[in-house]
Amino acid sequence: MSDNWNKFVKKNLTKFHIIGMLLGWIMAFIYWYKAGHLSDNILKNNLILISLWGIALGYISFDLITASKRRDKGDS
Repeated sequence: MSDNWNKFVKKNLTKFHIIGMLLGWIMAFIYWYKAGHLSDNILKNNLILISLWGIALGYISFDLITASKRRDKGDS
């Protein structure tokens, strides 16, 4: 079980994913600070929910970037 978990983490949590999650969290916090905390929408005015949303979007965005780089490298 532990060996499978380590392989999964190494494959799906690279430095680019961590950078994406950090950037997503920072952008979500800035959005919350500038406009979200004054909103009536539950996703926008809750710092934890908007942070989780930003982390997820950052991970997915950078995962798409790394996947396209891997695909381009494999085609050559």
